[in-house]
Amino acid sequence: MSLQFDPLLARPSETLCLCPRMGETDDAPSTLRLALGFGLGVLAQALALSQLPQAALLIAPRAEEIGWPLALMLIGAALASIPAALLVDGFGRRGAFALGASLGVGGGLLAAFGMTRGHFPALCLGALWLGLAQGFGLFYRHIAASAQGGVSVLAGGALAALMAPLAAYCAELAGGGASTLLCASLLQIFALALAVRAPHGFARPGDEGEVNDHDWFTLRFALLTLAGAAAWAIMAAAMLRGPLSLALCGAAQSFIGGAMAWHLLAMYGPAALAARWPALFPALKSLCVGLFLLASAFALLRLSASPALLAAGMATIGAAWSLANIGALRLLHEKGRPPPAALALHDLCLLGAAAAGALAL
Repeated sequence: MSLQFDPLLARPSETLCLCPRMGETDDAPSTLRLALGFGLGVLAQALALSQLPQAALLIAPRAEEIGWPLALMLIGAALASIPAALLVDGFGRRGAFALGASLGVGGGLLAAFGMTRGHFPALCLGALWLGLAQGFGLFYRHIAASAQGGVSVLAGGALAALMAPLAAYCAELAGGGASTLLCASLLQIFALALAVRAPHGFARPGDEGEVNDHDWFTLRFALLTLAGAAAWAIMAAAMLRGPLSLALCGAAQSFIGGAMAWHLLAMYGPAALAARWPALFPALKSLCVGLFLLASAFALLRLSASPALLAAGMATIGAAWSLANIGALRLLHEKGRPPPAALALHDLCLLGAAAAGALAL
């Protein structure tokens, strides 16, 4: 085995091992490991989202502040996009994702404290930290070996969606409410344990791919970012409006939980199908169909007063969001992996739009 030492990877006070572990290379990260880490983050996010709107409804000082925890969670995810991109390539996947999971552990604990004590600022700060963890977790989809690998990582959320009802039921047996947020914190501990076992995976020159036509790539990047931002804004508004509308229509808590579970499964189920049968999901068509269905289903969500139609609208929005993301992710990486700064800006715009969608409700 030939040994190669890259001086660009050396850092002060760091001991480098020149021999990679058997079967593990930094240039080919395990898609399964990335999908599992992403899935744990999605499951923790689902548990947090099931409690934050209701907790805010109970302890928010004013009615207009009910959407703050969800918005702060999305703002935290947006704020994490830039450091996630820089740390993944500057200090490696292990350090970046471990930092994100650690913030999720603290955020879940703080949000649970705020909910049990009726302390709204603590609930908001915990939501912000949970969002920071989500921002780091979302970057899993950008470091796969290819665009198809990124879709496969996104499909890891489908397994989390299938596990969400069971996890929510176990949390409900443990007391519900704050217990659910504590379960989200526990899942972030599992994500932390997975992150510290990941290879470092420092970036090397040329990792960004071959994006040569700068002007064309800039226009392409701007259009894809704009389309993705629209999808995320509608999805975030629906995730806040949907459960509250169902509650106002007199739907039982079990029905609301089921509607959220189907919404979450619809968000990641198409990605699992696209990872298995990519030819059935052409990138541009998936993006256009997803955006059209998002607009139509959100109009249904705003106008309907039927619990069944509201639940159907939430599921449709989830599936449409997934189609839009599949198309955007493939088109974004079609010419090679974009530079880290471009990926950070892309995620910042997407998550910033999601926060705006939640606040505008």
